[in-house]
Amino acid sequence: MVNAGIYTRLSDEDRDKLHGTDESESIQNQKAMLVDYCKERAWNVYDIYCDEDYSGIDRKRPDFNRMLADCERGFIDIVLCKSQSRFSRDMEVIEKYIHNKFLEWNVRFIGVVDRADTLDVANKKARQINGLINEWYLEDTSENIRKTLDSKRKRGEFTGSFAPFGYLVNPENKNHLIIDEYAAPIVRDIFKWYLQGWGYRKIVIHLNELGIPNPTFYKKRLNSKYVNSCAEKSKSQGLWTSSTIFWLIRNETYIGNLAQGRSHFVSYKNRKLKKVPKDEWVRVSDCHEAVIDLQIWVQMQEKLGERTRSCNSSQEIHALAGKVKCAVCGNPMLRNVYYNRTQTKQYYNLKCKAYKSGAMNCSNMSAISGLQLEGVIIEQLNVWLKNYCEQDNIEIQSDYDVKLQRFNTETEAILAARAKILSKKEKLYEDKLEDVITKEEFLSFSRKCEKEIASLNDKLRNLELQAESLHQASIDTEYRKKLIDKYTCIDELTRPIAEEFIEKVVIGEKVNLNQREVTVHWKF
Repeated sequence: MVNAGIYTRLSDEDRDKLHGTDESESIQNQKAMLVDYCKERAWNVYDIYCDEDYSGIDRKRPDFNRMLADCERGFIDIVLCKSQSRFSRDMEVIEKYIHNKFLEWNVRFIGVVDRADTLDVANKKARQINGLINEWYLEDTSENIRKTLDSKRKRGEFTGSFAPFGYLVNPENKNHLIIDEYAAPIVRDIFKWYLQGWGYRKIVIHLNELGIPNPTFYKKRLNSKYVNSCAEKSKSQGLWTSSTIFWLIRNETYIGNLAQGRSHFVSYKNRKLKKVPKDEWVRVSDCHEAVIDLQIWVQMQEKLGERTRSCNSSQEIHALAGKVKCAVCGNPMLRNVYYNRTQTKQYYNLKCKAYKSGAMNCSNMSAISGLQLEGVIIEQLNVWLKNYCEQDNIEIQSDYDVKLQRFNTETEAILAARAKILSKKEKLYEDKLEDVITKEEFLSFSRKCEKEIASLNDKLRNLELQAESLHQASIDTEYRKKLIDKYTCIDELTRPIAEEFIEKVVIGEKVNLNQREVTVHWKF
């Protein structure tokens, strides 16, 4: 029996839902058409895979990847789509799977509307041309959107999806901001308190005591679609933090200006954001009503200039910068530098960001001495060097090449055996069509073939895991040998040493006056 995997996709731009939780009519139509296509050919529908509100360039589509995994396991004989563009608009993906992996996995691809069919060898050039056209379409669309947004920004139109705290998007004109009568007074108070001499932490504590939701939670109240991945990771639970205040009092939107185009995607394929230099931002004045008076803004920027610490770009980064985390909430442990009474010696300690910022929602409140922490790390590191990096303790895998050759030989044998079974299965299918064997005999032989293929796939995966393990062991061996030449005993923790050895350091709560758990996650 031929198992078909039906794949349907609809991006956000072309969906026609009545409600956000409903399946779009177009998805339903795709499913109905493809199921009927299978019935007409007596194919078994193994599963229906559906990705809705996903672009054809997105490689992280959940059901798309679930379908590929089922193809690799040998569960699917045919992948059926309405068209090749439903499968993907990314030419790299088309080449990797339709023209490569599917052949390896013995999977046939069919696009019904555009008549793409990998069983037809002469059809390959048409599929490749269609793939290029689909990708060009995405590239042109992306460029047109970018030009449109640039033009709007230069005209002083707001192009963000959500307004900054203190403003709302005008319901009559989505490119214009209007004052939010609830949030704007809070912004004015924050500016006033800071100018009166309040620090970030004092402002944060006061706002949290008043029960005022932070900007992220307030936006979620107004629009359930708002997502802030950084806020989700911080686990601030609706509380204000010092970083929120830091950026708010520097946002020139509050004096009626718009400074947009601060970042952009690397490309239409790569959705990673890339920061734009400050002098390349698109700035336009008097775009909307100001929340903060210009005189107050000038006073604020002067005060911030006084508070700004001098920063030497050549200054060495601290050894543990960005590597120390709180075991309770997962936030970074922030460094606090201080001096002795005579101002002659510098010390530092680390305290959980959630406590230090004023959010106060973490029970890990005690600071840890930086010198004490470095001492713990150096001691553990020297023990590791002694026990594992001595020449006579390293297992040299001299037979690596021999083992790898054996894995390659066994792998080739399994692939040949699988290809032979698949060929036999195809021959049996032809015999059934020519009435050489009955349908029942074909099904019986087919099930036996599928079991044999599944067994061979398991053996193949096991060999791959063994080869990966062997390769990793070889890398570890080389890494340890290099460490021997580089280090013997460490007496000072420097940034290069921390980068070489330390993934992260996790600090637990203080159990009593002198004890707390320190867990070092090493890179080796």
